[in-house]
Amino acid sequence: MSLKPLVFHILLAMVLLSGCTTMESVKFSGEASKDAMQSSLDRRLKAPPAAGAGYVPMQELARNYDLPFNKAWIKQDVDWNRYRTIYIAPVNTEYLMQANWWQESIRIGRMRQDVQNMAAFMQAQFIMAFQCDPQRRWQVGMSPERGSLTLEMAITELVPSKVVLNAVKVAAPFPMGLATSALERGTESQSTVAFEARVKDTDSGQIVAMFADREHATVRPIDLKGFTWYGNAEDIVRRWAQQFVQVANWRQGEIIKPASTFSLMPW
Repeated sequence: MSLKPLVFHILLAMVLLSGCTTMESVKFSGEASKDAMQSSLDRRLKAPPAAGAGYVPMQELARNYDLPFNKAWIKQDVDWNRYRTIYIAPVNTEYLMQANWWQESIRIGRMRQDVQNMAAFMQAQFIMAFQCDPQRRWQVGMSPERGSLTLEMAITELVPSKVVLNAVKVAAPFPMGLATSALERGTESQSTVAFEARVKDTDSGQIVAMFADREHATVRPIDLKGFTWYGNAEDIVRRWAQQFVQVANWRQGEIIKPASTFSLMPW
């Protein structure tokens, strides 16, 4: 049996259950494509941009629809072709730990170590993404090198999955699990990660690009990653690493789409 009717109805249900639309506002015709519904769903379930923690001057960044991140700034007239090496600096966690919202986390006793572990994971994933890029345009420096770029990042938000709630969703009937996932959007029940980043010319220290993004966990009918505290967060970081390589290889006129907010796959 074809999965297309199932996909169509699941996407429609998710749009309606997202709590921010009605049948009238959806305006899908009977011939509406799955891609159109997916696009509408992504817009409704996408995490709102972070206000900014101060690692980059957020007021200087803006939405660039050619790139996958919430906000970006790229210096004009930079000769990107002169760079062939990039250094991925250790990920900053100070801005996150200076905030007070995480002190209400259910993992408050482990949060500092959790954040350090995620920072190390993020640096490793970005290094691996550049090293495994099939285009082989970039060499990864293990320390700042003359004539290279330096990527500096900060984790500014890290909300763990609610493991008990995810277990309840799996035990619930299929539509109820979807409804719970949709209604979590915009609440503190949803695993969320945010980063701010700046790219510098290593020689001069001049900032040549800045980025910021905030992502919720992917909505799935059955979320196996939600059985661990940071499975969804690690998934988001892996996508960021792949997207950043795409941005580093970006050419004028190319569009790099954000990751989908919904998947039928449970992992």
